[in-house]
Amino acid sequence: MSGIIVRRRPWWRPALRALPLAVALGLTGTLAAALQVREVRVSGTSRFPSREVERVLGAALGTPAVAARPEALRALVRALPWVEDAHVKISLDGVVACAVSERVPVAVAVDGPARQLVDAAGNLLGPAAGTRAALEIDSFGPHPGERADLLARIPELERAWGGHLARAVRVGPRDVELGFDGAPCTVVADPGAPDGVATARRVLAAWAASHDAAPRRLDVRVPGRVAVLPAPPPEPPVGEVS
Repeated sequence: MSGIIVRRRPWWRPALRALPLAVALGLTGTLAAALQVREVRVSGTSRFPSREVERVLGAALGTPAVAARPEALRALVRALPWVEDAHVKISLDGVVACAVSERVPVAVAVDGPARQLVDAAGNLLGPAAGTRAALEIDSFGPHPGERADLLARIPELERAWGGHLARAVRVGPRDVELGFDGAPCTVVADPGAPDGVATARRVLAAWAASHDAAPRRLDVRVPGRVAVLPAPPPEPPVGEVS
């Protein structure tokens, strides 16, 4: 008696064909886990703390190295106010290397109790705690445009006076009280009119030739005129009636 013979495929053949795929997936998962970002290295910092960059880049730790995006990490670093530029590389062994270019502070901006480093473009870079500044600019906090304009004009003002500017205080729109190194008085001027500062220098020299005491302040905000605030007369000695 004849019958239908059913031949069953061995169960192990499909499993054998799927084995390479399973191995590949397993290896991919293992490599992805092994090649995670595990370390951050920062170079190029000297004036500012590298730990701020390390903190920003710490967001990449634990992510797969192949998935981390250098440009995205660079944007995070460049968001730090004192960073001019940054170059980020990520190696397959999980190391993020970041080379930083710092902005250069040229002055300390003083606004009440706050003291912050500022660069030549007027950008605030961060706290200036413990920093001894060659130049302090005061009361420009709400007026960043005027702060940037003043900083751009400092070379002209110093040439007009013939000395180093040590302090500048905003006293009104485009009105700044300037204090130069070694000068016995301050000069109130429009930073955009350095010729007035040169005139104040000449007036101070003439005043010194004919007066015993230097003036307290020279005001050259009105073109062609110099207002002189004399020093107060010396107080008489105790017990002497003037």
